[in-house]
Amino acid sequence: MSNTGRPPLYDDPLVMEAKIDQYFDDLEKGKPPTVAGLCYFLGFSDRGALSEYEKREGFSRTVKSARLRIEVDRSERLISSGTPTAGIIFDLTNNHNWKNPQHMKMSQDEDGGPQEVIVSATDRLKALLEKSAQPS
Repeated sequence: MSNTGRPPLYDDPLVMEAKIDQYFDDLEKGKPPTVAGLCYFLGFSDRGALSEYEKREGFSRTVKSARLRIEVDRSERLISSGTPTAGIIFDLTNNHNWKNPQHMKMSQDEDGGPQEVIVSATDRLKALLEKSAQPS
């Protein structure tokens, strides 16, 4: 962080860590933790502030640990039955650096000519989840 502008909200990583623990402890039962909710609770005006703290000496482990706690929640919800997956996959991809590669496969169209079909990891995951949810 630069030396101009507002002074930092947290000078001590342990103080920030205690505030982060309070965020997770204060969550209502069943309510998922979010990066945005954590940032708001910490008093930041945007999610970028959390990323800036992650770059500061002494704060990296604290911020990475908080992000990981949220990621653990998402991945557990992803594999639990009955949970809508699209929003969770979106969150994991955009907030936790999960990858959603696109794979192309060729098939034939109605006239017998080649047709390119793009299959994403999300589509494959949804198909597997739907298949596993069907009774045998």
